[in-house]
Parts: sequence; structure tokens; C-alpha cells
Amino acid sequence: MANKSVYQDFDADALTYFGLEKDTIYGVLSSSGVVDKVLCTQDQTTYEKLQTILTVPTEDGITFRTKKKAFILPKCNVSQDRLKAALREHSITVTNDYTLADLIIGHEDISTYRLENAENIPSTIMMNKIWNYETTKGRNTATHPKEIAIANSGLEVLLTPKLTESVRYYDLDIENSLYDEWMLTGMAINLAYLIDTTSVSVIDPETVLYSSANKTVLDEQLLSDLQVQLNSHGDDKALALKIIPTIDYKQNYHLLWQFAQNCSNITYANNRDKDLQYWLSESNFVSFERKSAQSMILWLEENGNLCKTTFRYLEPMVRKEISINNRDLYTFKVAVKKEYQKYMKNDL
Repeated sequence: MANKSVYQDFDADALTYFGLEKDTIYGVLSSSGVVDKVLCTQDQTTYEKLQTILTVPTEDGITFRTKKKAFILPKCNVSQDRLKAALREHSITVTNDYTLADLIIGHEDISTYRLENAENIPSTIMMNKIWNYETTKGRNTATHPKEIAIANSGLEVLLTPKLTESVRYYDLDIENSLYDEWMLTGMAINLAYLIDTTSVSVIDPETVLYSSANKTVLDEQLLSDLQVQLNSHGDDKALALKIIPTIDYKQNYHLLWQFAQNCSNITYANNRDKDLQYWLSESNFVSFERKSAQSMILWLEENGNLCKTTFRYLEPMVRKEISINNRDLYTFKVAVKKEYQKYMKNDL
């Protein structure tokens, strides 16, 4: 039975399958003094293959509904509660043991850009590029519990502040220097092997959430209510912040734009609310906040989302911004360009 930690024992078959059996396994020291295992390789191609297996969806919004158990990869930017609720609508449960899952909720946050210069390695990172690290095996004369744990592990351990904050760097014996290596945890390798060799499949959080029937359509009444609630305090504001992540941001773009114009302060409302931050990112809220009405029309057209309702809502605002000079000598006639006139006509 596997646990939720990214630090799993490496499956020998998985290492052989990906051609990683000859690469070196190092130790990573935790804050509590436990030495966990990671594999470091210079094989960028295999690293990127594993990353693709773990993050690129193989299911869509319909096919994933036949699955029974889902495992959510660590560091997901959507809360487990919200994903569980969306999955429950399709009778899919969430497990903490990836070996029991037939569906993996994959995402790109399983790694960061780069870990470098001996900085601490987050315990939720499944894989990552590392640059400029040294290793130590600890000393036989060690007295500090962390260094003793390193010596007892039998591994070369990546040197980070988790050790050097307790033991002076200059007292340590340095074994090797690692530059431009690719670090993989047991969970990354073992799980990629399961996905690539069995019927276990991958889906992204966005598809799961968008398959939910519990989405809220933003209409003018809800927009008005949210504006009032967000300008209040206590329970009313808290309720609004819980409603926002449920709003369907693929409908009524004109109202989403108006919401961003009127309530831009929500981007600072609660940075710890994963669901709110995810919605703000996926909905382009911050981008909409910065767009004029004309820019919004052009953006919607470029992305194939401009419709009559949206155009008729935004165009009068653009019209108000028209500036005409030299009226003392000239008369002017302003008209919507021919290619946009179709948005002004009523359907027969």
C-alpha cells in the first residue's frame, strides 16, 4: 500500500522500463531529520517523458466518468474538497493510495522552474530540475541527530539548509557536486510506469470541475448581489468568496468583464483560498480588469467568443469613448464597421 508522500521506494521494474536503473539514488533530508530517496539523472528526454505521462490528459469530460477511484497529484491548485465534490457527481471516490486508483488528476504544478544553489527541496515536489547542489555522507564522528541520520542512511544526501542550519557547512565532508541534473521521486517514476503500462489514465482538474452540474451562471442579478456582498464585511463577504469559484467563466463574458471592472479588489481578498485563486487565474479575471470595453470586444472576437449579447452590452460603452474634434468646421458621422453590424441585428 502506497502513502501520500512523494518519497516512495523505487519500483525496480519501473526503473528498468524507463532506463533509469543505472542512475544514482540520493538522499533528501527532511525537517524532522528523516532521509528520503530521490533519483537524479542527466537524461532530460526521459524526465520530460515522465512529466508528459503524469500531466497530459488521456481522458475527456465524458470518458472519465466510467472510472471508480481517483488519485490527486500533490500540489494541485484546486482544493481536494472541490474536486471530491465534482468527482462524487459521477460516483468517483478519491483515494490517498495511488496504487488503488484508475484515474489520476494530473497538473503541471508537480514541479517548479528550477531548484538551485542548495535551496531547500519542497516535500511535495514530485520531480524537478536541480542546479548546483553538493552531497555529503555525513561523518563517522557526527554528533548531531541529522548528520547521524545521514551517515546511517548509506546515501549521499543533497546538502540544503535543513542540514547546514544545524551543522556548519565547513565541518562537513563533501562528496560530489551536481549541476544540471533532473530529480525524480519514487512516486513520479512508479506512477508514470502504472499509467504507461496499465489502464490507469489521466485527467486535468479543469475538465473535472467543468463536468460538474453545480456551476453558477453569472447573470445581472448575481453580479449586483456579489458587488454588494464584496463591499460588506463578515459572513456576506465570505459567502461571496465561496460563490465566485463556482461561476461558469465560459458564459456571459460581458458580465465577467463588468465584474472585473467593478470588483478588482477580490484579487487580494484571500490568497490562501486555492479555489478562488484558481478561478481568478482560469477566468482571466485580472486580464479583464485591465481591458477597456473595446479591447474586450476585440479579444472576444479573436478567441471566437463574441456574440450579439456581449457586443450589444459592450459597444455602447465604447461609443461613449469616441472623441471628435474640429466640430466648428466639420460634421461627422459615426457608424459601426460593416463586419460588426451583424451583431447589431435581431434574429428573425
